[in-house]
Amino acid sequence: MDLLPEGNSFVRKRGDLSGEHLDSHNMLSQIRNIIEIIGRDHMKVAFFGRTSNGKSTVINSMLRDQILPSGIGHTTNCFLSITGVDVEEPYLLRPDSPDKKNAQTIKRLSHSLSKECLDPNAIVRLYWPKTMCALIRDEVVLVDSPGIDMSPDVDGWIDTHCLDADVFVLVANSESTLMHSEKNFFRRVNAKLSQPNIFILNNRWDCSAGEDNATRDEVRSQHQERTIEFIVDELGLMTRSEADQKVFFISAKEALKFRMNQTADLATGWEERYKEFEDFENKFEQCLSASAINTKFHAHALRGRDIVNSLDESLKKIETQSDHYRKQCLEELQRKEAQLEFIEQESEAIKQYFKIKIEKVGSHVVDIVSEALREEILRLSNTVDSFSYPFQKNYINKYKNELESHLEEHLGRNLMDRCHNRISRVYDEIKSEMCGRIQQLVDIHDSPLIGPSQPDFEMQNSFEPIYQIDCQSLFMGFQYQLNFQFSFGPTALARRFLGPRYSLFLQTLGETSPEQIGSPGLASTSARTGVPTEENALLFIATRLLPVFSSKTALSATVLIGGVYQLVGWRVIAASGAVYVGLYGYERLKYTDRAMERRFKQQFCDYAAIKLHDIVTYTGNCCSTQVQRDLSVTLSRLLTSVNNGAATLQKQIAELSGEISRSKDIFDGSFARGLEVGEFREDISHFLRLFGT
Repeated sequence: MDLLPEGNSFVRKRGDLSGEHLDSHNMLSQIRNIIEIIGRDHMKVAFFGRTSNGKSTVINSMLRDQILPSGIGHTTNCFLSITGVDVEEPYLLRPDSPDKKNAQTIKRLSHSLSKECLDPNAIVRLYWPKTMCALIRDEVVLVDSPGIDMSPDVDGWIDTHCLDADVFVLVANSESTLMHSEKNFFRRVNAKLSQPNIFILNNRWDCSAGEDNATRDEVRSQHQERTIEFIVDELGLMTRSEADQKVFFISAKEALKFRMNQTADLATGWEERYKEFEDFENKFEQCLSASAINTKFHAHALRGRDIVNSLDESLKKIETQSDHYRKQCLEELQRKEAQLEFIEQESEAIKQYFKIKIEKVGSHVVDIVSEALREEILRLSNTVDSFSYPFQKNYINKYKNELESHLEEHLGRNLMDRCHNRISRVYDEIKSEMCGRIQQLVDIHDSPLIGPSQPDFEMQNSFEPIYQIDCQSLFMGFQYQLNFQFSFGPTALARRFLGPRYSLFLQTLGETSPEQIGSPGLASTSARTGVPTEENALLFIATRLLPVFSSKTALSATVLIGGVYQLVGWRVIAASGAVYVGLYGYERLKYTDRAMERRFKQQFCDYAAIKLHDIVTYTGNCCSTQVQRDLSVTLSRLLTSVNNGAATLQKQIAELSGEISRSKDIFDGSFARGLEVGEFREDISHFLRLFGT
């Protein structure tokens, strides 16, 4: 019967594939109990009942001596077993000690009123000489028990002390009918054992001595009918005729007194009750006889055959269901593997597609921002002119800083106004396309890949790049020239009449131009703006033209001036000089702080235009980088969600592979166990042919 532990382990392993687990477990448990009962070399009789029903008194009457403690109230506190042995003096063994104790201490150990009372689930074993009791000579063990209504752990009692019992004797109180606690006890016994052999004793029947015969017969008939209905209809243990031979109405106390020669106070009709007690003993001994044992083995064998047939059916169901489940898992595995392969290929294609598209969007953003900044450069003079702040010559640097802040604020705001809608539209289009492609990837296979990342599919607020231009750092090299310049001075007249040839004219006169004379800061400013100072021009004339007059041509120049004097006269020359001086004075008076501010703004505007032209492409690239970075992060987040779903699929695939392997093992095991069950069925049939009646 090595099949039993293997079969039990197999059914437990198979439990979640079928509803057969619990029934199969019970079948295996019953087969194990049958084997233990058949293999045991003695008969075991268990006495059960409610508290104070007289269980111990019944055993004492059968043993014809006051061996076990008995009396009013709750008396027996633990289990007691009486075994016949070939010794002269009886002894007992406590559950907590291997030492033999005097048999007289049993009343003290097992009595509920004793200070040394044991645990209700413990058992005290009393070994009684066979010569002192005929009942226990034939390898019979009697087991007394506490009241079944004294502990909620009735299932524990049954598992520990009843599963190997051959006969159960229920001692009931004839003053009442069978109680629910007594019925529930035998329902549990019947569920755990195969065809338990039951006797039911209605004890204390001497209470009917004072009743008339009609009432007594009516009560007896009522008790017997209810008891038989319980045995036959509810438990299904035997037929009605068989049950009628298992119910008795006795008085164990009267039987014990009679056998101990204490007949003085016996109630009327005790002889009839004693006779029925003897009838119980006779049928009880017949049950324990060799023919009854053969009958018991035959019943167990029949029950075992039924259990094996049921187990064989369960194994076939398990085999069928495990094979069906394995095929389902294979189909699901193939579907998920195809789904995973598609997701991996599609996600890689999406990644490459949007990588190229993001680069194109970045180029488009560069064009948008560059175009907007060039337009702002064209409107730079309007922006500078709109600046209003008190201009003071001594605080020009502060004025410059405020102008730079004003320009920075206006440029940032105007760029946002010009670029926001166009960039947002492009940004939202590609982001919406990203979410749509990922959502399609998820919806195609009807799989919740995204899980907690689902909110990524919802469109968030449009991305807004930063258009700020750091004007203070950009215009750090700007230096202004605010000294007065006469519009009819030598430099102004030369530039006005010569135009672009003015610079060439200066180069022909020498290597150093007037703009380069003076401080480095002013010279560099004059060179950038093309506006030389009056002092530089005069210095230039003094250093370059005076030597001319001292050269050989000085005489020719003097003749020329004399000719002019002779031609126009001194009055014209004086009047021209007066007008020239008047114009100079007029312009000098008009050169106020307002004029100085206008000159400063013009110089600043010219310088800023050059610098802003230099950073047009840089600014566009900065905004483009911001947009590309944000779109790349969005794509990465969406693909991460898909990758998480793919990881979930991989985990599911691994679990399905394990389930396929497990179901195959179960299928192979159920097939092998089925062959063993068939062999066991043949063994039972062979046993029935040899020993059946």
